[in-house]
Amino acid sequence: MTRMEEIKARAIAENPERKKTFDDETKRLKTAVLVVELRERHELSQRELAQIVGVPKSTIARIENAQVNTSVQMLERIAAALDKEL
Repeated sequence: MTRMEEIKARAIAENPERKKTFDDETKRLKTAVLVVELRERHELSQRELAQIVGVPKSTIARIENAQVNTSVQMLERIAAALDKEL
């Protein structure tokens, strides 16, 4: 078990309600990393991806910075813009 996993396990043991918070944050971070990786693989800037998807650049920035819970519809639009299926 890594140090981070130990800290997480201890935090959840102290307060089981924290598990949902950890799980939600993990999902946001994984989504952010995936969007960044796919965008960079297509050699697009955030602004270019935003134009293709039809949203403000700030929307893409917030997704990539894990600041928002992204809807399935938005993920489908991003995936389509990057030639992927959700």
